Amino acid sequence: MKPLVHVQRIASNAYTYRVSTNGVQAGDDSATFDSLERCLFDAGASLDQYFASVELKLDGLFIGQYATRALRSHPSVVAQRIRQHFHPARSAD
Repeated sequence: MKPLVHVQRIASNAYTYRVSTNGVQAGDDSATFDSLERCLFDAGASLDQYFASVELKLDGLFIGQYATRALRSHPSVVAQRIRQHFHPARSAD
């Protein structure tokens, strides 16, 4: 059983997440975090003692599998990779 972490952007600088296993939500949504990095850190810290890795979705888009240790220890690196690969490039003004 591998949990799926659903990260949701609820405002320009506000994120929350919820965890599901086998399609069943495993609790309420998390607190609201002021950055993607803090959201990823909290998810990793809360799941690290139970799971070696999790699957991750951001705003409904499947991102991939990440080690919970990476989410906890290097959330800024994970967030940067997500932004580089899964957020569309901004057009020059």
